[in-house]
Amino acid sequence: MPEKPKNNAESDFHRRRKAFIILNGGLLVASDGFEGSHFELLLQSGFDEGLACRLIAGQPRGYALNGNVYLYQGSGFLCLSKANSGKAREWIPFFQKSGWLAENGKIYDGMRAGKTGTVWEPIKEFEISF
Repeated sequence: MPEKPKNNAESDFHRRRKAFIILNGGLLVASDGFEGSHFELLLQSGFDEGLACRLIAGQPRGYALNGNVYLYQGSGFLCLSKANSGKAREWIPFFQKSGWLAENGKIYDGMRAGKTGTVWEPIKEFEISF
């Protein structure tokens, strides 16, 4: 899953958002200002390319931006599977406490690919029940 060169809009978007990947043992979070992709985050964190590709394909990942949280899985930015929805649900209190999810913020599930460097259109709102 080698990355193509980024344009300025894509790099700026990546720097503004807080990227994360939910792993079985915890949450891998990009440092502030990280301008790479989730794949690059995994590589910089010590995962080899094969495992990074498998994690992108199978684990929930996303980002926080402007008080909202965006979740998806796979290289197609698909809605979360039932199992991955359960994993993501466990992290909602963290999203709130960390300030990633604003009081009136929303969590979205899946994204429709759009213009590079912009917030893509969410497929649906993530169901939250407490």
